[in-house]
Amino acid sequence: MRPISLPVASLSFAIACALAHGSETWAQSPPVAVATQSATPAIDQTTTAVPALSPADTTELSGVTVQGSSKAGNDALYLDERRSAATVTEALGAEQIARTGDSDVAGTLKRVTGLTVVDGKYVHVRGLGERYTNVLLNGAPIPSPDYTRRVVPLDLFPTELLDGVIVQKSYGPGLPGEFAGGSVVLRTREVPYAFHFRAKGSLGYHEGTTFDDGIGYAGGSRDWTGRDDGKRALPGDLEAAISGGRFLRPQSPANPTGATPIQLQAYGHGVAAAGYGIEDRRIGPDSGYSVGIGNGFELGDNMRLGIIGATRYAQSWDTVHEQRDTYAASDHGLDPIAAQVVDATSREIDASFFTNVGLDIGMDHRIALTSLLLRQTMDRAKLTDGVADSVPSRFGEQKWTENQLLAHQLGGHHVLPFAKYLELDWQYTRARAGRDEPNTRRWRFDHAGDALEFSHRSDSNSQTWGELDDDLDNLQFKALLPFNFKDGSSLNFAGGLGRSTRERESSIRTFTFQLAPNSDLAANPEFWHLPIDQILAPDNIRPDGFVLREVTRATDNYRAEQTLDSLYLNAEYTFHDQFRFSLGARRERNDQQVVTYSIINSNSPPVVAGDHSAAWLPAAAFTWMHSANAQLRLGLSQTLARPDFRELSRAPYTDPELDIDTIGNPDLVGTRIRNLDLRWEYYFSDADSLSIGAFDKRFKDPIERLRLPGSTPLLSFANAASAHNYGVELDIYKRLDFFGQPWSPFRLGFNYARIRSRVELDPRSASYQTNLSRSMQGQSPHVVNVQIGYEPPEGRFDAQLMFNRAGRRISEVGVQGQPDIYEEAFNALDFQMRHQFAPNWRWSLRLRNLLDPEVRFTQGSLPTRQYRKGREFQLSFEWRPGKDS
Repeated sequence: MRPISLPVASLSFAIACALAHGSETWAQSPPVAVATQSATPAIDQTTTAVPALSPADTTELSGVTVQGSSKAGNDALYLDERRSAATVTEALGAEQIARTGDSDVAGTLKRVTGLTVVDGKYVHVRGLGERYTNVLLNGAPIPSPDYTRRVVPLDLFPTELLDGVIVQKSYGPGLPGEFAGGSVVLRTREVPYAFHFRAKGSLGYHEGTTFDDGIGYAGGSRDWTGRDDGKRALPGDLEAAISGGRFLRPQSPANPTGATPIQLQAYGHGVAAAGYGIEDRRIGPDSGYSVGIGNGFELGDNMRLGIIGATRYAQSWDTVHEQRDTYAASDHGLDPIAAQVVDATSREIDASFFTNVGLDIGMDHRIALTSLLLRQTMDRAKLTDGVADSVPSRFGEQKWTENQLLAHQLGGHHVLPFAKYLELDWQYTRARAGRDEPNTRRWRFDHAGDALEFSHRSDSNSQTWGELDDDLDNLQFKALLPFNFKDGSSLNFAGGLGRSTRERESSIRTFTFQLAPNSDLAANPEFWHLPIDQILAPDNIRPDGFVLREVTRATDNYRAEQTLDSLYLNAEYTFHDQFRFSLGARRERNDQQVVTYSIINSNSPPVVAGDHSAAWLPAAAFTWMHSANAQLRLGLSQTLARPDFRELSRAPYTDPELDIDTIGNPDLVGTRIRNLDLRWEYYFSDADSLSIGAFDKRFKDPIERLRLPGSTPLLSFANAASAHNYGVELDIYKRLDFFGQPWSPFRLGFNYARIRSRVELDPRSASYQTNLSRSMQGQSPHVVNVQIGYEPPEGRFDAQLMFNRAGRRISEVGVQGQPDIYEEAFNALDFQMRHQFAPNWRWSLRLRNLLDPEVRFTQGSLPTRQYRKGREFQLSFEWRPGKDS
């Protein structure tokens, strides 16, 4: 990843005069117009904007003192936003998130109706995966650190930096058109209007990991920071030799300028210097801390400045013992062909930095700048024992991965009273995502009788350096012109335009040590039984021993770019506060191109593929507010999903996440989706609600990942003929005071989603697949959440018991007569308790995965993967001096 810098000060998009991290009392002596101000970020138009009132429609209060108290992320504010939205929306405020104890966004979203999380990081909305779900930061798209996909892993975002999360399930023209499951809008913390300080420290215990034996290797001296100190870096002399996209070739008569044997020996010594050994070690506890500070300042009669800064660090360990089995189809069913036992210890290090400065000029103008740096590092040692390719073997791996996201956002919100209270919003986002994987080391030993010997196969060892940079620039302008009528009706015209550009470059370089012909090392049979560190020792890396060779694939490196221009218009009419009609459309023009280039042959022409298309995406919504507490919603829209960068290129590559060779398809076309949503909502109070909904989505030309026939696994992509996704949802969140006063501290949260889907594959392109008609990959047929909370009115103590279950879902599509592989249903039971035991001090206890069921993947009735996650316990102490303690 290229070096980055973080500015000392930055500004937030979510400035609302009535919201702060702490409570504040203020006085207002001039005349005050009583009107509601939206508390959402100015450019984040996931909900209906509340228009400013004209003087004729306001009531003027003179010489009064107005006192109020409000808190950022308040439950009532986010529930009110859900209620006032023109579309089907779920809203989670910081208060609600804090009660669950979830440390990252992925953990929080699994508690939302109809949402599931795959691999602990990728969200599926209503059974639809990352292709059909987009993630926005304060209303703007963000890049991804994934090598081959645009998906953003949501475990990268700590909940402590967020004011709330909005999940928009039905489409509105103010959002990006790549939409089917939903849009996840992350809102960063708002600037305070009074002094705010918070410090928190925690220790954690992970069953089966903490204080138990795991495995590891000798890393760098700064590994605890999540940044490699250079020990894993590509050696400087080798880096210079392959700079400019040059391929490492040995000197020969046909290549007199290649690397000499002495140079290759020096390169090899540098590559092997980091070592290979994996050792047993005792694992310590999880730990972390976070600090946040902010304040507000009066700069004059009509100007106020707010500043906030926060940082967070956390490290956690996880040791997993996993059984893996592989089968082949036969006349008798499934026959086992391989079985492996995987032992792995992972260390995850998360660090984040957030700064935020906001300036209010009077009541009509806001200017804001936000900066956010998120880093997540995974360090893993892994040993795999079992049969592979019909040979009993042991595989070793050392892998270090740094993911990073840096985003800066500058924008403003302006109300122009002289232009009929026209509202203008603008925002510029500059973001960079990156991944760095220095020196991933893999090696293989095969069983020779009862002993292990270093494999003579071509895959006996490899070392890989991978790097990805994904840069995004996004500029948006939005406007809202409100008209309010004396009979209580209103008409709003909204519009906007924007441009988003992305530049992505991915580089992977792989090397291996090969034994020189007629080497004397081969003559000693005992040599092959030595540990890997002694086999690839410096004395054995020489011209007549092990020689370094580059084995990078010709198509492992690519560049991609995308320009997406958008324009939207929308009109919304509210009649007598009872009926609301919304009609609009968005036009998007997409130009994207991916260039896969060869470093092996510089004269080889690059493989170029792209998508150049434009589309109008209409959307309509209707809300009938048939009582003071109840309303019925209906939404209808058309959206799309585009092929990802590498899905269009015929250049084969190895997917780093799946470790399977993959080839794109330049004949892919975009998917068109028709979305229909219906939901009835009832609001018992400003914090309690009930909703019942249904949805129906029909896909034309959905893009599916397919397995191609051949002796080795090869994935590709094709447009299926059609797909259908539909279901029902139920959600209730209610205090149990209707049972009597003793029950008033108790609160019940329950949501359930029943989801069905069917994808119809084209026999011409998918004949190798076992099932041409099946459920969509990753879709669970049901999702259940139950939350029981105890919250006494004095507010010094609360406890939450949370249950989550997602039904079995297809993890991998079956081929050659083999059944699909399913991830079986998993029951998760969590608990959190918080107690303010002294002024400004609070402790909390978080328990995770209390049931600890076995995680199982099955093919037919046979298991393919089995392991347990282990129970987790965390104790935290928090100090909050000041007004908002």
